[in-house]
Amino acid sequence: MCGIAGLIWQDPLRPGDAAAARAMTRALAHRGPDGEGVRVVGPAALGHRRLSIIDLSPAGAQPLCNEDETVWVVFNGEVYNFEELRAGLEAKGHRFRSRTDTEVLVHLWEEHGADLVTRLRGMFAFALWDARQGRLLLARDRGGQKPLHWRLDPDALRFASEPAALLADPTAPPPAMDPLGVFHYLHYGYVPSPGSALAGVRKLPPAHLLEWRPGEAPRLRRYWRPTFRDKLDAGTPAARRRLTDELEGRLREAVRWRLIADVPLGAFLSGGLDSGLIVATMAALRPDPVRTFTIGFDEVEYDERERARAVARMHRTAHTERVVPADAVSVLPLLVRRYGEPFADSSSIPTYRVAQVAREQVTVALSGDAGDELFGGYLRHSANQAGRLFERVPVRLRRALGALVERLPHRPRAHDPLRSAKRFLRSFDRGLCDRNAEWCMVIKPDTARALIRPELAAAAGHPDPYDPYRERWRDADTDDDDERALWADFAMYLPDDILVKVDIATMAHGLEARAPLLDHDLVAWAMRLPFAEKVRLGRRKRILRRLARRLLPPEVVSGPKRGFSVPLDAWFRGPLIPLFRELVLAPDARVAALLDMQAVEALLRQHQDRAWNWQHELWAVLWLELWCREVLEGAAPAAPPPPAPLG
Repeated sequence: MCGIAGLIWQDPLRPGDAAAARAMTRALAHRGPDGEGVRVVGPAALGHRRLSIIDLSPAGAQPLCNEDETVWVVFNGEVYNFEELRAGLEAKGHRFRSRTDTEVLVHLWEEHGADLVTRLRGMFAFALWDARQGRLLLARDRGGQKPLHWRLDPDALRFASEPAALLADPTAPPPAMDPLGVFHYLHYGYVPSPGSALAGVRKLPPAHLLEWRPGEAPRLRRYWRPTFRDKLDAGTPAARRRLTDELEGRLREAVRWRLIADVPLGAFLSGGLDSGLIVATMAALRPDPVRTFTIGFDEVEYDERERARAVARMHRTAHTERVVPADAVSVLPLLVRRYGEPFADSSSIPTYRVAQVAREQVTVALSGDAGDELFGGYLRHSANQAGRLFERVPVRLRRALGALVERLPHRPRAHDPLRSAKRFLRSFDRGLCDRNAEWCMVIKPDTARALIRPELAAAAGHPDPYDPYRERWRDADTDDDDERALWADFAMYLPDDILVKVDIATMAHGLEARAPLLDHDLVAWAMRLPFAEKVRLGRRKRILRRLARRLLPPEVVSGPKRGFSVPLDAWFRGPLIPLFRELVLAPDARVAALLDMQAVEALLRQHQDRAWNWQHELWAVLWLELWCREVLEGAAPAAPPPPAPLG
């Protein structure tokens, strides 16, 4: 796990700019505290920050090359099957200088060209420069665990693990806002790929390659697309037991691959099914106690420490837990700079904090990411099934019920069933695809229309906010709408929100996160499961729960899903109010050019009066204001205090 950056001039005769590459690379120092490397090869300048995981010796330093130094690579991630690949390459006469997984890439390129990615089992983003062909290859792993941003202008193609590195290049154009990216952010709470909030910057989508030669147009190609077809048999109790057994075996294999490291490993433990199963599997595979890490809150409604403790006791882990203080003010400016884009997932705070705690003891942490997207863990997955029953109710009666529910008093809390019922009824008359899209939005279209100034919508081209979601919905290789909803989560929400959050939060501390549930063989198998093995009659993640009954305490198996949320609703009636007023409601607020400030003030007033819970909308606005100041302008409004230690 590392940080990569670089630039290749459009003019192939212009020598690569080592100083520019070094400036970009140093903006990623937090991702790789163990070393820095820059190499110029013709018009290319490649940079790397190293977090040593496999082969800690100097021989593993990057950029790395082939025997005659004509092919160079900078790599972020892990190739778990590198020893097998290396043995095959050595049998063909290739010579290696290190024990790293990275070095297999240059030799695979010589054997297979860009198709080398189909042979990799792991998570990765890399840039490979072939000096003989004058050809660049950018690649990103199948699930999108490792990020890769790029921009092409008349002078050069630049790439980096984080937007901050692109902005650090003194030869690059100054930063500017992309109105379309910000428009979509003001609906989803993040910018869906391949878009960006920064003008000219693009994200390489998961499972894609970019091939480019100076002076030519880049060519994008997808290399992996799993299918929901060719269903597995789950028609009898015996068949379902066999599937549960197979899931256990496949999970064990995926975890075993991810225990390869020359540094200490541990695991995040949230108190839910997914992380609990990862910890249980690790405990079965390792002779020593697994080191586990949990973050909690003083607010009981948000705290899962007791369930995490139950898992830790059952599997005798070396368990560490801390409480998150209500100090978002102290850490928020730093997070804004790290993300480089507006990002309204408030669980970035506890994710950052649990990574901070884990890094005190380990360099690698396994997580349960992707369980909800693969096995149907979100409320919307069961709501779709309820919706089919509700469609049988006469329209007049449905609307009368909706009007009645709207009049019921709302309780402004995070986990309020009435709030969910209102959201369900408000969006029900939309088609199934748009209904799911709206459930995924942080700011609903009606609210966004009231917030977004006409000038921003016009600059963005008056887009339809449902389009990014519709694109994923149509792309699913299935004829089943429930599975289309799963694919949209897997192809959009997971890589553009969840995995971005985890990558930035962990790498901010020089910690590598690994997600066994994103093993591509396990993903392909899970998609072939009948949907009833995932969601049926309102029961979600059914096959995971069957496995969990074997491996986890009963209170974890039957406990409600809470998610990794934070008490924003209370914070916006307390510690966040001074910051919000100082920045968002200031006379020089940057968002005043983008948003209707009267509408913003109305949201804050209603939230403080407990008329409605606008926590997510207010958080999205606050983050956007800070992003304009911290990233576009590059200056904080005031020097923030250092993040408080966790007690």
